[in-house]
Amino acid sequence: MTLKQLETFYWVCRLGGFAAAAKHLHSTQSAVSMRIQDLESSLGIPLFDRSQRSARLTAKGQELVKYAEQLMTVATEIRHRIGDPRVLSGTVRLGVTELVAVTWLPKLATAINENYPGIVLELDVDLTLNQLQKLQNGDLDVTVLPGPITEPGLANVPLGAVEFAWMASPKLGVPRGKLTPRDLHAWPLLTLTRTSNLHKLLGAWFEESGATARRVDVCNSIGVLGALTIAGLGVSFLPREHFGREVDSGQLQVLDLAPRLPDLEYFAVFEKRQTQPLSQTIAHLAQQCSSFRKPSPPPRTRKRG
Repeated sequence: MTLKQLETFYWVCRLGGFAAAAKHLHSTQSAVSMRIQDLESSLGIPLFDRSQRSARLTAKGQELVKYAEQLMTVATEIRHRIGDPRVLSGTVRLGVTELVAVTWLPKLATAINENYPGIVLELDVDLTLNQLQKLQNGDLDVTVLPGPITEPGLANVPLGAVEFAWMASPKLGVPRGKLTPRDLHAWPLLTLTRTSNLHKLLGAWFEESGATARRVDVCNSIGVLGALTIAGLGVSFLPREHFGREVDSGQLQVLDLAPRLPDLEYFAVFEKRQTQPLSQTIAHLAQQCSSFRKPSPPPRTRKRG
């Protein structure tokens, strides 16, 4: 019985199949099957019932799962706390949203490369919902997205907040005075796709104000939204700092709307029950590298006496 066999067994159980485990372990399905057979031979018992179309755990197999989890946790701790990070090797799958990708992701990638030169970084840029599904399916080790994510079993490391603002091109003719959600009915609304956090946030904002958008055009890119807004095709809710140059140059104007929407908080999210030794470390590296606004520390109070 080897650690590699137990690791393979763990991922077959965790991901629900031999093919998924092979993909996660960057191996072949035949190699995964061979490791499981060798593990069964070393224990002298079948771990999977293969009489059905899909292999199911036997009673002894179910009993072994908790021991495999414990062993993987201990092995992870040993690699992380005792081992030299410079000799760690493997692939870390990091998911980010577009806003992270175009702001401080290069700084994070550089930090990972300098601290863990043996690690290959596999990047995935996608919308929040897709990132979360990939994390839960075992296709990502860490993902950076708006949150916090309250799903059980997930850890959230805060990375700071992003201020968004309503913006439009001056050529659209939006008044510069105070506006309400009802006033926006006069212009098309540009936003991210309907499955995005931002789209849901804006939908709730309009609903709470008893207002509706006249027309909603969607796309899956913040950068494209900015370009469409500059072209005068509608009003958008955009990250203020990221489009600061366009505001300063007069290509975009910031609209004064009430009620104000809260800033979008970002988190590095990973599974608490994770066997990737670098997941937590990379989450905290992301915290150090993030350019998003951090909360101000509480004022220090002087001791009397």
